[in-house]
Amino acid sequence: MVVESNCEIPESLLYYIEGKNTVWAKQESADVILVGITDIAQTMAGKIVKVRIKKKGIKVEKGRPLATMESGKWAGPVPAPVSGEIIDVNAAAEKDPVIINRDPYGQGWLVRMKVSNPEELKQLYTGDQAVQKLKELISSEKLSCKRL
Repeated sequence: MVVESNCEIPESLLYYIEGKNTVWAKQESADVILVGITDIAQTMAGKIVKVRIKKKGIKVEKGRPLATMESGKWAGPVPAPVSGEIIDVNAAAEKDPVIINRDPYGQGWLVRMKVSNPEELKQLYTGDQAVQKLKELISSEKLSCKRL
């Protein structure tokens, strides 16, 4: 685990980084991933007050929204890190969205996806490359992460 300006960056995860959108994916099997937003994303959003996650069985394309979130200062989409089908949804995060702020890499996960094109997983940022890219974002946004 790398910590930069209080932001946690687990090196074991895969990252989708597109502008200020930062989403993590944890590979659970060859074609199943768990997806959530990063510590950086939850800090930039502020206290999350509403989450709408697409339903189980919905197919999403890489970069398209798999959920939308609202906070006091932001509302927007959470992009899918890869193309696939949503096979599980975190109902606890929908009921109590602040869980995403408190534990973005644990209880605050959003969806479990069946990956339709495993090649796309290789396009995500990993390890040192992910850490470097996320450190650049933290620096450019002058962030210091905090949990609620």
